[in-house]
Amino acid sequence: MALSATGTLLGGALLDAERGVLRAADGTATTLRPKTLELLQLLVRRAGRLVLRTEILDEVWRDLHVTDDSITQCVVELRRALGSDAGMLRTIPKRGYVLECAEMASATEPAPAIPAMAAAVGVPVVAVMPFRQEAPDSGLATFGQGVLEGVVGALAALREPVVISANTTAQLAQSETDPRTIGARLGAGYVASGSLRRAGSRLRLTVELADARSAAVLWQRPFDIDDTDGFDAQDRIAAVIANTLAPRVHTVELTLARRARPAEQSAYHLLLEARQVMFRMTHTAFHEAGLLLALAQARDPASAAVRAERAAWHGLRIGQGWAEDREAETLALEQALADALDRDGAQPRALAMLGHNHTILRRRHDDALVLFNRALAAAPNDAEALMWTAPTFAYLGDSREAIRRAERAMSLSPEDPFLFRYQHFLSIAHYAAGEFDAAAKWGISAERANPNYTSNLNVTAASLAAIGRLAEAHHLARRVREMKPGYRVSHILPRLPYRDAAIRQRFGEHLVLAGFPA
Repeated sequence: MALSATGTLLGGALLDAERGVLRAADGTATTLRPKTLELLQLLVRRAGRLVLRTEILDEVWRDLHVTDDSITQCVVELRRALGSDAGMLRTIPKRGYVLECAEMASATEPAPAIPAMAAAVGVPVVAVMPFRQEAPDSGLATFGQGVLEGVVGALAALREPVVISANTTAQLAQSETDPRTIGARLGAGYVASGSLRRAGSRLRLTVELADARSAAVLWQRPFDIDDTDGFDAQDRIAAVIANTLAPRVHTVELTLARRARPAEQSAYHLLLEARQVMFRMTHTAFHEAGLLLALAQARDPASAAVRAERAAWHGLRIGQGWAEDREAETLALEQALADALDRDGAQPRALAMLGHNHTILRRRHDDALVLFNRALAAAPNDAEALMWTAPTFAYLGDSREAIRRAERAMSLSPEDPFLFRYQHFLSIAHYAAGEFDAAAKWGISAERANPNYTSNLNVTAASLAAIGRLAEAHHLARRVREMKPGYRVSHILPRLPYRDAAIRQRFGEHLVLAGFPA
């Protein structure tokens, strides 16, 4: 079902400001982040005239202190969304921008349903509805609106799934509650909704995710909040909801995609399948994942997410010891991330992953910190982006910060299907702090979830050896030697990214004690 909507024609592109969607001339649609949409609307109002960077900061980032990088990121997103019409957005070096559009007019025409817009890449669409209240309560309404905006903002930063503007869902909130009707009206495959009420001095927020095709509830969870927690509670709960909704949607989409023939699967669904296969951590699975990613990239050459996942594929090949040429594999990883960021300069997970690999593969810790700051500025509550930042702090010697980041990442995404990575990174942080019992505990948890993750087996074996649990350490060492027959501590020791040589040496000694060949 399509809605009639008033839009603005920009050359061959159509801006649906109400939904925050920009449809390029080729039909490809992009749901713009709130600030990117505000910038475009400012440029439309001043079409044909120079808009200074200072004016943009004053208009779009009122009462916020940000750098020019924020403008640049929005401009990159707009040009990508405009497609063949990107040339109409012209940069005036060191001054500002001009939107030059010969054909700009208000247009009233049927707007395609959002799934049809997203069909080219197969990305699912989620509508997050305002939270229902049993009785009018301005305090509850303000709290609920804050959580709603936080969820929408966090999902928008993830890029996938696409999330519909909160302004649009608010218009239906009073008249519709059936997920099937909401999904049809807004063009969404999934609807998140819930209720908010007082329970004494506490608030009870209940959230559920429903399939808009069947109205089946896919996930539901209550949150109890102290009424005095304020903004901190809003941010925390919004982040947990967003970081839980996205994997739930991915799981359902993957199940649906597996019912289709490979030739009919979209780039997005091939990406989900590749990620699932890859984390089996076997040679055969990795080969299959590589083929799936190549096919996904062929079907959607512009996808930043596919290229970022290709980088993760290279990174795991290096970590598992499967790279025949480590330097060539490292260069391929870095090129894949550069390509991803060229297509989406504010992609938080790609930025954070690049920073992590700067530390692991190049020992460029300071460069990594710059990238982490950019990633978390774009998505401060994205669990995966935060996860990638934790090990660098452990290797720099700031173990407490490493532990804090890893624990917060886990708390933001407690039901993550790849939680073993978070547990492994927390194990690294505890090991660097000399807290070997905790390091062993989290390493064992990760090993139970993924027994073939050799990086985790190394740290866990070293931690077990450090606390005298040698039989368990020797068992893990034997498994690593079976997977990596040429493994030698003397080979890996110089590459370990610990800035403190004493910790690096200690780790090597613990590996030898665990049964790894010196």
